[in-house]
Amino acid sequence: MLFEVLILGLVLSADSFSAAMAMGSRPFTTKDSLKFAFSSGGAELVATLAGYMAGAHLISLISSVDHWIAFGLLAAVALHMAYEAIQDLRGQGEKEEAVDFHSFWKVLLVSFATSLDAFGVGVSLGVAKKTIAPFLVSIGLWAFVATLVGLHLARRLSGKMGPLFTFIGAAVLGYMSIQMLSI
Repeated sequence: MLFEVLILGLVLSADSFSAAMAMGSRPFTTKDSLKFAFSSGGAELVATLAGYMAGAHLISLISSVDHWIAFGLLAAVALHMAYEAIQDLRGQGEKEEAVDFHSFWKVLLVSFATSLDAFGVGVSLGVAKKTIAPFLVSIGLWAFVATLVGLHLARRLSGKMGPLFTFIGAAVLGYMSIQMLSI
């Protein structure tokens, strides 16, 4: 069971890593990275727990639109990031020293948009009557770590290519949003 718990947490953290890579091109402090990591890990944990508690009944009510919700949230963030990148490439964006990390609401939105698959996993765990606590710890911790790694990797890669990397990040989030439509 330990292997299952660890692997499931690792697999679910891929979206958190991708989102952090996409959003990590802006300057951020240790406090910003920890806020994003806690938001991401917490969203994955909460979504898994909500799915577990909801079980098959609730999923049957929203399963026809859950992918559209995820698509809309991720696509909106991707479009906004692409706009920012284009403005920066044209030299019309904010000056580098004035650029802050993403707003609390944007971080929260991305965290929950990328955790919708955790809701489905939670439903599966509930239907299978698995003990939820070890899964919650694994999923939350892996998402937390993956977010920190993604942010810091993005920082290293985007030093000279900030706007271009932001645009690539927007494309990654856009691709993730399109993938939600195939679920």
